[in-house]
Amino acid sequence: MTFQLKTTIYSLVMGRHTAEREWKRAALPRSGPPLRHYAKPHASPTDRVQHLRSRGLIIDRPNVAARKIEAIGYERLRIYFLSRRDQPNKTFRPGTTYNHIIQLYKCDARLRALAFEAVGRFELAFRNTLSEALSSRYGSHPFYDRNAFKDAGAHNKALAQVIKTFQQSKDDRARHYKDAYDIPALPPVWTLKEFLTFGGAAHLYAALAGPVRQDIARVFGVPRLPVFDNWITCFVDLRNVCAHHDRLFNRRFQKQLQHLPREGVPAANNNTLKALLECLDHALTAAGETSATVDEAHRIMNLQIHAAVDPAEAGY
Repeated sequence: MTFQLKTTIYSLVMGRHTAEREWKRAALPRSGPPLRHYAKPHASPTDRVQHLRSRGLIIDRPNVAARKIEAIGYERLRIYFLSRRDQPNKTFRPGTTYNHIIQLYKCDARLRALAFEAVGRFELAFRNTLSEALSSRYGSHPFYDRNAFKDAGAHNKALAQVIKTFQQSKDDRARHYKDAYDIPALPPVWTLKEFLTFGGAAHLYAALAGPVRQDIARVFGVPRLPVFDNWITCFVDLRNVCAHHDRLFNRRFQKQLQHLPREGVPAANNNTLKALLECLDHALTAAGETSATVDEAHRIMNLQIHAAVDPAEAGY
C-alpha cells in the first residue's frame, strides 16, 4: 500500500492533517521487534470453541458455548478469557470452565448497569444544578451574558454550542419554542439544558466563570473547584464506557480522580471503579439523594452466581 493510498484512507477516517501526521510518525525509525503483517484467518464460533478447549478451558456443552460466542462476540469475551490464562504458554488455569468466564461477563454487565444508573442520576442532578446556578445569577438566558463565562473565547464557544444543540434538537419542547417565540432565539436555560448530553453539559460547565462553577460544586459537596472540575471529566468518561457497553472488568481509568482529603473521598485507588462510585455516592448524597452504589456493587460481586469473580478484577 502506497503512502498516498494510506493517507487517503486515514483522511476519510481522521481528517487530512491528522492522517498526514500519523503516517509521518509511523514512517520514523522505531525500537523493539519488527512489525508483522496481520494474517489471521476467519474463525467461526465452533472454531473458537475448539481453540479454547485445546488451551485447557473446560467446556461441557460446546454447542451452547458456540452459540453464546456468536451472540456476544469473541472479541468482547476475550478479555475475560485472557484473565484466566497463564503466560507464556497461554493455557487456562487448571479447573477453569466456560461457566466461570460467563460469570465474569455477567457480573461485569451488572456492574456496568449499576454504574450507568448512578452516573445517570448524577447527570440529571448536574444539569438541573447548572441551570439553577446560571438562572439565579443571570436570568433565563445566561448564554448572552459575557459575565457568566470565563472569557470572551469561552463565551463564544459556549454560545455556538448551545445554538447548535437547539437547532439540531428534535425534542417537542424545542419545536414548540421555535413555533411560538422569535426573541430570544434560544429557549430559557431551564428548557435548553434538557437537550444537552452529559458531555455537552460538561463542556458548558467548563466554559463558565469560576463563581458559577463554585456554586455548582458546593451543591455536590466538593468545596475545592479543581477537584470537582476533575470529577466531572471522570464521570463523563465512566458514562461513555457504560453507554458503549465497554468493560469495567480489569479497567484502570486513564482519567484519574483527584482527592478530597478532609472527606477522605475517594478512599480506593483513584483510577478504579470503586473510586468513581465512592465519588458518585458522595456527590449524590450531598445533593440530597440517597446513594449506596459502592455497597450495591460489593453485594453484586459477592452473589453466589458470581463466585468466579475476584473483586480486585472489578476495581475493588
